[in-house]
Amino acid sequence: MCIHIDEENNMETMKVISIRGRMAYVICLFERLLLYFKYDKKEWTEVLKKLWTYTDVEYFDEWIYEVAEYLPDCILEDSQDAFEFITAEEYEYLYKLYSKSCPEVCAFMDLIYEIGTINAYTILMDNDIKTIKKVEEATNILKSHEIKIMAIDSFKKYSFDQCNGWGERFDGRSLSIIL
Repeated sequence: MCIHIDEENNMETMKVISIRGRMAYVICLFERLLLYFKYDKKEWTEVLKKLWTYTDVEYFDEWIYEVAEYLPDCILEDSQDAFEFITAEEYEYLYKLYSKSCPEVCAFMDLIYEIGTINAYTILMDNDIKTIKKVEEATNILKSHEIKIMAIDSFKKYSFDQCNGWGERFDGRSLSIIL
């Protein structure tokens, strides 16, 4: 169910949601952004699969290094020889995909990455306001296009009280509207 939510209330609710839950929420928003711009779902499947691994990865280092290579700026600015995790075929595919993508989509991917990495190797404090502000940036991108923001209450089950704020692992792909 998608509804407009009081922004202050929404961000207050975000404080009780783990980092994994916040990531799931933002990836769900990203999927809605892709649909808004009428991108072919199949073309984005591999990128989304890679992003969704965050919710279930045991060691965040794996996600950080692999997804860094998937980011539009990285693909569009580096040659295919610069990558450790991406094959030449993947590079070509991603290069074509991102070349025809709008700036909001590329910026949104950067936000997803920032939310997932902003506190890597640190102890989370004060309900991690830094990621909440990044989630707010993500929601503002959707609002600027008058895309309805999905309700956040269903993400409360991914509690900030679990695993020192990071949350328990779960298969976030079950939340996807594209995969």
